[in-house]
Order: sequence, then structure tokens, then C-alpha cells
Amino acid sequence: MNLLGRHITGLATFSGRENRQPFWLWILIVYAVQMVVGMVVMIPIMMSMFDRMGPMMQGDPHRFDDHPELVMQMITPMVSNIMVFSVVVTLIWLALIAAAVVRRLHDGDRSGWWASPVFAVHIVTPLLYLSAFPRFFDVIGKVKPGMTPDQVNAAMLPAMQSFGGVWLLGMVGFLLMIVLIVFLCLPGTQGANRYGEDPLAF
Repeated sequence: MNLLGRHITGLATFSGRENRQPFWLWILIVYAVQMVVGMVVMIPIMMSMFDRMGPMMQGDPHRFDDHPELVMQMITPMVSNIMVFSVVVTLIWLALIAAAVVRRLHDGDRSGWWASPVFAVHIVTPLLYLSAFPRFFDVIGKVKPGMTPDQVNAAMLPAMQSFGGVWLLGMVGFLLMIVLIVFLCLPGTQGANRYGEDPLAF
């Protein structure tokens, strides 16, 4: 309980230091809560999609093959809701861990700005997906049975280029995250450093 209270009251405290054990316990708690909340939100969204699927099929299992635009009409609201939820969860997640990450970096005598590229990618990526998915679904809805592969590729090219850029940004963010995790796992400096006293000394 002391761990929770200290981190909740320290959400805006970007000064000082934090050693590894309380930091990783807090990260574990945040991720566990995020997973539970994600499941609670996602299950109704998925169930809603399945509820809409039955009437749209009209008893014909091949109806979606002949009318791909119906698939887009069905999943577009679901994906839009998921994307909005992802953006909100990302912002809440960053708000909960940002100060702790900075303090953990301080413990190793590193500036908290090391975390800023990772945080920036985590904010920008879901926003880009949120803007790219409507265009993607619009293109998919225009793909009709009987179109040649060249016609399909030409129709899909702009959407695929957008997703390629977002994917590349995600890969860069993943590599930056690995570097940050390594820093967060390293032991802190022994004794005082420029960010404060050694938390293990108390």
C-alpha cells in the first residue's frame, strides 16, 4: 500500500531518484491494471461486432465474399473505437509511469530526457493509426470482385504506403524502447549523484 500511495502522490514528481525494486513493481501493477481494463473494454466491442455480423450475412456464408464493402461497414466502427481507446490508454499509461521512469533514470545518473523519444513515439503512433485506418477501410470498400490484381494493387497502394510509414515508426520506437529498458534495468549509482541521495541508503 505504501508503494501505491508513494507512486500515486508522485505522479508529477520528476525530481529525485528511485531504485529498481519499487519501480518495477509499480510498472507491473500499471501493466496488470491496463490488461484488465483492456479486456473489460474489448470484450463488449467484439461482442457488438458479432451481433452485427449475423443480420448482415442474411443466412448466406458467402455474402461477405461478394460484398466486401459490408465487412468494412461492420468493422469500421469497431476499429475506430479500438483506436480511440488505444490513444486514451496510451496517454493514461504515460501519465502513470512518466515520473517513475524519469526518477529511475536519475538513479543511474542519466537525464530523464532519455525517455522522451520513446514517449513521443508512443503518443504519435496510435494517433497515426487513428488517422490511417479510415482511409484504409475506404480503399478496401472499393475493392470489388472481378478486379485484376493490378487494379487492386493500384487501389491499395496509398493506404499501404501510409501503413508502411507507421510500421517503420513503430520499429524505431521498439528499438528505442529496448535501449530505455536496458537503462531502467541497470543498477543506480552508489551514493549521492547530481539528482539526489542514494534511495538505498535510507
